[in-house]
Amino acid sequence: MNTIPYAVAGLFVMIGTLALYFGHGGSTPESLQDWASFGTYVGGIAGPLLSFVALIAVARTLNLQRATLELDQERQLADQHLRWLEELYRDMVEALDGRVSAGVTLRDVLDGDADASAVDQKRIAVRLDNLMQILAQYCRAVDLYRDNISEFYDLQIYADRGGRLLDAVKPFQGYLGNMIQPTIEFCDMHLRGESERAKPEAMSRSSRRR
Repeated sequence: MNTIPYAVAGLFVMIGTLALYFGHGGSTPESLQDWASFGTYVGGIAGPLLSFVALIAVARTLNLQRATLELDQERQLADQHLRWLEELYRDMVEALDGRVSAGVTLRDVLDGDADASAVDQKRIAVRLDNLMQILAQYCRAVDLYRDNISEFYDLQIYADRGGRLLDAVKPFQGYLGNMIQPTIEFCDMHLRGESERAKPEAMSRSSRRR
């Protein structure tokens, strides 16, 4: 906290008190009794004003400390949320690296490097379902992050990660059951920060923001 304004205010109080004293016929004290009277006068006039200035300084200090504490708490929460996002992303990467056939991973299928029809169909369905569950948590986490603490960090990289993976999953919705389209729609809404839509649109376009 900058203490200079309060020091200047205190100095002006003292100067004003002395100016008031000498401006109304006061003279330089010569005896102990005069000094005692002078001290009483200065203390009576300047004391309450200096106490008021000090009170303002203390209140300002407390407000600054509280604001700093709140900011630190918000940043700690932001860091915790970022770690949560990173952990979910690592889980998705692990799910992508899961094997659906000998020498073939789920990532290979989603990237088009392997033919989905040529691998174990039950295994790919299980792998996709696991991936989609994690992805749904990730998209929700992005939305919560945006609502609460996005002022500290750029959210775009996290939303882009989710959108890119969501786009990769869309062509394989046939492996994921009847409820996959609403799930994809909600994931898309979370990534874009939308709370409602007039009609579904996630399946007709990319979930990544260009």
